[in-house]
Amino acid sequence: MKVTEKQLKARVTELNLGVLKETTFGIKVDRGSKGYSCSLIYRDQTPPELLLEEGSASEASACIEAVAATHRIFRQSMMGGVEKPEFLTDEMFLKKGGERCPRTRCGSRDIIAGWVEKNPDGLSQAHRCGKCGLDYVIRYKMEGYQIALQEDVCGQ
Repeated sequence: MKVTEKQLKARVTELNLGVLKETTFGIKVDRGSKGYSCSLIYRDQTPPELLLEEGSASEASACIEAVAATHRIFRQSMMGGVEKPEFLTDEMFLKKGGERCPRTRCGSRDIIAGWVEKNPDGLSQAHRCGKCGLDYVIRYKMEGYQIALQEDVCGQ
């Protein structure tokens, strides 16, 4: 599912006027010529904290949701409760081989691979969980290449 600028702005407004209203910060998303940026904007004189620069709309959406999830987990821990994180950490995702949905309550292997995009660090590939509908991107880092062994077809 494609994320639009209107959806990003609506979610930021919802969070800033909702669960983040009583915090010392809010979140801001801007669209520049090279992509989206997300920042934490503090209510005192603390300088803004840049979380994402020149990202795609999907990356901006993930950044916004990460702020919301982090706030929710922090709030639960302050209240003495423990909440299971909604998503696997990168480390756990890699340990599981990237073969399952990263949503901890799903974990399905019904994964649909989508587009592949080249970026400065390697490749990114869109995925969707066929069970819960989660859209996510897996980042692949290039380390080099290897030439496959070839049979001597011409007798050379």
